[in-house]
Amino acid sequence: MKRALAVVAVALMTATGLVATTTTSASAHGNHHSRSHSGAGYTQVVVAPAVYDLVTTAGITPAPLAGATAAPFKGTLAARFPITAYRLRGLQIRHRGGISLTAGSATISLSNFNIDLGRGRVSGVVAGSPGDVGRVDLFKIRRTDRADLGLVRLTLTSTAAGALNATFGVNAFAENATFGYATPRPFARR
Repeated sequence: MKRALAVVAVALMTATGLVATTTTSASAHGNHHSRSHSGAGYTQVVVAPAVYDLVTTAGITPAPLAGATAAPFKGTLAARFPITAYRLRGLQIRHRGGISLTAGSATISLSNFNIDLGRGRVSGVVAGSPGDVGRVDLFKIRRTDRADLGLVRLTLTSTAAGALNATFGVNAFAENATFGYATPRPFARR
């Protein structure tokens, strides 16, 4: 897992131009690394093919929210969430937008994701049929087993699995099960 976190951290730093190409010491740059930076770009999350099959077979419809986008990708679904800010100290990336999952009158929305590489977690705001839960840890960040889908693998927390099962009246989601794959792209065009 530490290797997966290191890969994402290096990708973030490289994309933001923060990997030094000279031998200038970090102290020569002052406190630059502890500040929060305005975002640009996005994080792409690809739903694991098995989860996508489960969701579509169960009649659950995903839809992007508030600036997020979604499109077919390699037989599954890829969603892009705009980055609003990132902080190098603590390795955090903040996003806007989200995704809703709906089946009949049952619905759940997951939005305003925060990637916290220091803790190895992704949190988000949860609302819908189970009630307005607020911000909770949704995913654990793990080493990818599908580099073609993302830099890291996202596995469900017990809270997220329980909310999905309760919302849709199923027992299909479990803690530590792979939900998808993520790749932050801080300065990529949407």
